[in-house]
Amino acid sequence: MTETPLLEVTGLVRDYILIRPHPFAAAPRRRVLHGIDLLVPEGGSLGIVGESGSGKSTLARTVLALEPPQGGQVRLAGQDLFALGRAGLRAARRRMQAVFQDPYGSLDPRHPVGRIVAEPIVALEPGTGAAERRARVAAMLEDVGLAGMAGKYPHEFSGGQRQRIAIARALVTRPALVVADEPVSALDVSVQAQVLALMRELRARHGLAWLFISHDLGVVRWITARVAVLYRGRVVEEGPTASVFDAPRHPYTQALLAAMPRIGGQRRRAAPPVDADPPAAGCAYAPRCPRAIARCTAERPVLDGDGSHRAACHLA
Repeated sequence: MTETPLLEVTGLVRDYILIRPHPFAAAPRRRVLHGIDLLVPEGGSLGIVGESGSGKSTLARTVLALEPPQGGQVRLAGQDLFALGRAGLRAARRRMQAVFQDPYGSLDPRHPVGRIVAEPIVALEPGTGAAERRARVAAMLEDVGLAGMAGKYPHEFSGGQRQRIAIARALVTRPALVVADEPVSALDVSVQAQVLALMRELRARHGLAWLFISHDLGVVRWITARVAVLYRGRVVEEGPTASVFDAPRHPYTQALLAAMPRIGGQRRRAAPPVDADPPAAGCAYAPRCPRAIARCTAERPVLDGDGSHRAACHLA
């Protein structure tokens, strides 16, 4: 892995328009991402963790340029994705691909596996000949352990095998970055281990960079080198995975880790989510934090720390 930046996310802001309370009212907006800053080096791996509603999937879609942000930049290999024209964005998409959560819904049941895996080549490399396309699909299916199965249909495969097909489809254009949004959460635990081992092997073999999004902390610990913890659209802690998991500095990270099930250990329940909008001032986690002080409700903490491990907490 080099330290050359591949993916740079700077000040990313994403709003959603909500339902109007009545026909003549202005459409309200809800901010889902509040100025996110992230960096993934070439060949690196960054995990994004947080509970439901923290903005993980919105971040994934925006990084992939599937949704436009209201502010900030997403740069891939130095190119601002949202400043590119249609042709430029199509060319950039060859260098970034996605693996989605549902291995059943992400594959078209009407098409054989060979055609499904070849879709990115057809869409992004229209000049590729049929013979080369078939050769690349066959090589990619062999890489994921499904050699000789290009003529079969998705319903003939198990969930784990379908996710291998989705991984093959993501890698067939030889991307530099793969965004994996909960790629194993729909699989059985034993199958999860097999798919994760395959993803680690492919990352090493092809020099891939992974942006791995999951609510499963154990999975993120095993597969990523660095991790960022999201809470209500803000990064509250970021650093080397081992450092964040072994010595968490933010109370929210500590609560997430304490709630993890452990064999022979005691699992502590985290404070329940607060449904109301986060406070306009101060720390967004303050209403749930057992350690909150007056400063926490008056002044928003910034992401800070020593070395490469940082936390957005006044008490860190």
